[in-house]
Amino acid sequence: MRITFYLMIIGLVILSAGHSYAQGYSKEVIELWEEGKVPFNKKNIELEEKIDSENKRFTQISNPVIYLYRKKGVKNIGPALLYCPGGGYGTVSIKVDRGESYARLFFEMGFNVVAVLKYRLPDSRIVNEQEKVPLCDAQKALALMHQSANQWQIDESKIVVMGSSAGGHLAASLANLKSDIVAPGVKLEDLAQAASILMYPVVSFNLPYRHRGSYKRLLIDKASDQVLLDYYSMENQVSSSTPPTFIIHAIDDLSVNYQNSVIYTEQLKKHKIPYKYVQLNKGGHGFGLHRSRVDRDWIPDLKEWLNKVLME
Repeated sequence: MRITFYLMIIGLVILSAGHSYAQGYSKEVIELWEEGKVPFNKKNIELEEKIDSENKRFTQISNPVIYLYRKKGVKNIGPALLYCPGGGYGTVSIKVDRGESYARLFFEMGFNVVAVLKYRLPDSRIVNEQEKVPLCDAQKALALMHQSANQWQIDESKIVVMGSSAGGHLAASLANLKSDIVAPGVKLEDLAQAASILMYPVVSFNLPYRHRGSYKRLLIDKASDQVLLDYYSMENQVSSSTPPTFIIHAIDDLSVNYQNSVIYTEQLKKHKIPYKYVQLNKGGHGFGLHRSRVDRDWIPDLKEWLNKVLME
C-alpha cells in the first residue's frame, strides 16, 4: 500500500513537471506572406498541400509558414534561431513535433525564440522561377524575425540560422547570397545573422561531391546550366561577410558526402571566418538530435561554440 502511494506521488510530480515545462513556451503558426501576394506562385493553383502517412514530410506547399516557439516569462531581449529543415528540396521534413525538440534544446541554451520554417519547394507546378523560391521564403522568414524583434523579445544582433541536409544548403544560401535579395520588401539589414549552423549540409552542386537529388530538384530543367551550378555551390559563395559557422557531419553519411562540409570549411578558413567543424565517425545522414545514433555527443560542442560567438 505504501509503495503504491509513493508511486502515485512520483507520478504526480512527473506529470506536474511535464505540464509546467510544456507551459514554459507558446506555439503559433505564422504565415510569411499575405493571402494572394505570395511571390513566384502561379495563378489558380489547384494542388493542395500534402503530408505523408508518418505526418512528417510536407509537399505541394504553396503557403509557407513558420512554426514559432516563444519562451514565456522572458524579461529581456535574447538570442533567436531560424531553423530550415531538410528534405532534398523534394519535401520539407519537419517531423511530427514540427521542430519543437529544437525549440526545447535552444531554450535550454538561453534562446528566447525558435522559428521553424516550412518553405515552398521548387515545384514547377506551383511556382515560377523555382530555383529562387526556397531562398525567397527563407529571406522573408529571417526578415520577419528582425522586423518583429521588439514584439518577440529578440536581440537582433544574436539571430542564428540553422539548417540540415538540403536545409543546410538553404541556410548556407541565406548566409552567403545576401546581395541577391529575391524576397520582395526585404532589405539587406533584414538578413543579418550572428552565426550559421549547418548539419550534414548539401554544399556543392558540382561533381564529385554533389547530392544528386537536391541539385536536380532545385534546378529542374536548368540542372545542366553550369553558371547556376557554380552559383548554387556554396563553397564558391563564401566571403568575408559569411557569418561564423558551426558544421557537424559524419564520415559514414551515405546520402550527402561529408566532403561537402570539408570543402566549405576550407573556404571559411581561406576567408578567415571563425568556424568549428565537428566530424563524427558514426551517425549516417539525418541523425538530427538523436544522440544515440552518433559516436559522440556533439551538443556540448555546439553550446560552447555558440556561447563564445554570441558573447563576443
